[in-house]
Amino acid sequence: MILSDYVNLIYEWIINLPIYVWIITIFLISFTDSIFSPIPPDPLLIISTTYHSNYLWLFIFICILASYLGGIVSYLLANKIYSKYALFIHKFINKEKFEKINIEFSIRGNYIILLCAITFIPFKVIAWVAGFLEYDFSQFSIFSILGRAVRYSLLGILCYVFGENIKSIIETSLTISNYLAILLLIPVILFLVLWIKKNKFQTNL
Repeated sequence: MILSDYVNLIYEWIINLPIYVWIITIFLISFTDSIFSPIPPDPLLIISTTYHSNYLWLFIFICILASYLGGIVSYLLANKIYSKYALFIHKFINKEKFEKINIEFSIRGNYIILLCAITFIPFKVIAWVAGFLEYDFSQFSIFSILGRAVRYSLLGILCYVFGENIKSIIETSLTISNYLAILLLIPVILFLVLWIKKNKFQTNL
């Protein structure tokens, strides 16, 4: 069995995983993405809604809910840290500047939260900032869930509409990557064979 066959087997195995595995994975990645993880749930949502379109709205709902809950955790953690270590934090951040930022954020915070929740600006960052600045929790909650709903609903619907095209792109990319992997393996194998022969020759001398 050649390398491409192994890749295709793994790909097929992933695509045909039970739906509950997809749900748990989407939840965990979405949740941690809103707290600390650098891995966004978007690629997983794209693949899941493309290959399991019957569960489109379930995947979207899980993604929105988990991302929102992760944002709430970030907010509460930041709020707790600031209330406990405010004096220590202000040794590094000037209190007057902090207050100015707080005032500006209290005016434009809703728009900033909504922008970060919809776009690819890290949502976790604004969630932590809002917690540190003790921004109104209800406002944070409303604009967070609204933004996340817009983002993931649009992404999911687009994947549903262009599902066949996305499948074609993914499968073509896999085929290309298989050939590239084989092309890369050939010089590596040749190098290893030459290196072993060279060592044997030097040992014989």
